Amino acid sequence: MVYMNSFCTMLVRHILDTRYQLIFTIACFGLISYGILSDGPVACTDNKTEIVSSESNPYPQSCAAHPSKLRGNLKIIRNFSDHSWDEIANANRDVSIGGKYAPVICSPRHKVAIIIPLRRREAHLKILLGHMHPIWQRQEIAYKVFVITQVEGGLFNRAKLLNVGVAEAKKDDSYDCFVFHDVDLLLEDDRCLYWCAERNPRQISKYIRKFGYSPLNYTARCHEYKKTPLQFFWPWKKVPLPPVENFGGVSMLHATQFQNINGLSNLYWGWGGEDDDMYFRVKSKGYEVSNPYGRKCSFRMIAHEHESQNEENSARHLLIRHAAARMYLEGYNTLRYEILSHDKNRMYTNITANVGFPSRRMMRFMRTSENNCFSKMPWEGHY
Repeated sequence: MVYMNSFCTMLVRHILDTRYQLIFTIACFGLISYGILSDGPVACTDNKTEIVSSESNPYPQSCAAHPSKLRGNLKIIRNFSDHSWDEIANANRDVSIGGKYAPVICSPRHKVAIIIPLRRREAHLKILLGHMHPIWQRQEIAYKVFVITQVEGGLFNRAKLLNVGVAEAKKDDSYDCFVFHDVDLLLEDDRCLYWCAERNPRQISKYIRKFGYSPLNYTARCHEYKKTPLQFFWPWKKVPLPPVENFGGVSMLHATQFQNINGLSNLYWGWGGEDDDMYFRVKSKGYEVSNPYGRKCSFRMIAHEHESQNEENSARHLLIRHAAARMYLEGYNTLRYEILSHDKNRMYTNITANVGFPSRRMMRFMRTSENNCFSKMPWEGHY
């Protein structure tokens, strides 16, 4: 079945003589084949011309919950950095400009925005997308890759870039799933599916080869003074929490979940803490952190040196202590940023953003001793 342009639809509908219908139909097919007209809502079969609505789906069958083309354990190829972007694009011809893909043989169950925060790691980005694009296609999801690049200068703010990614993705389409993906993590098994569940958020990068595939759980450093050492307390309930689960690396939130937790905190300048803050936002809303695929979700980390402009935030533990109490006061609802460029590359959409700088007061606070859990919090004007 071949689909015709709406211009052809109008002609066929208004010409009563069947002989002229045939002539115009053949003419429209010729124009479509040369790319002059785009696909549209008239379907022509061998016997007749059939008028169909523009909303009809030529492939009504949903994609499989467990796609048949998955390969399981994968070989990690790291020489993508030696390839040109054109070579990677030629190996992924079904991915359209801007890094967008949707399966054509079935209706995708999920529409996913893959958001990658970035600064000065273009070589790693090439390795990541050269490895992951074929995987995402085999998983039969509709997706688009958004790379959110922080403008040069100043401390890195990963969480704020992820908030920017969601805001810009919402302008692009109605995505029901947001995947937050570090640029240095390569999936080792494509049976670990990239889609969101409405019931609970997902964190799929617990098992990383660099750390011996051991889950990265720990106890939060700040706790209520002289009570239950090494336990984190709700600021208002005084109820001890279990050890903190890692929520960084690769995490996934349904659009409703992201809205309910007010996105991520914008206060974490430099390295560390923003993923733990998001973990407590998730827990405070009654969600559990899930990984339905277990050890199939394992990753290899690309070796890299620590950035000089991503110094450790010594006050992160104190910020984490107030994560749940601060959730509705700052986050996605207080996001401020400026878009400097919006470029659709062959394999991804790059958005360069200015997310600002921490104030002097915030900088002084960030240099607080990491063991100090009782400093005054400089909230106002720093969202």
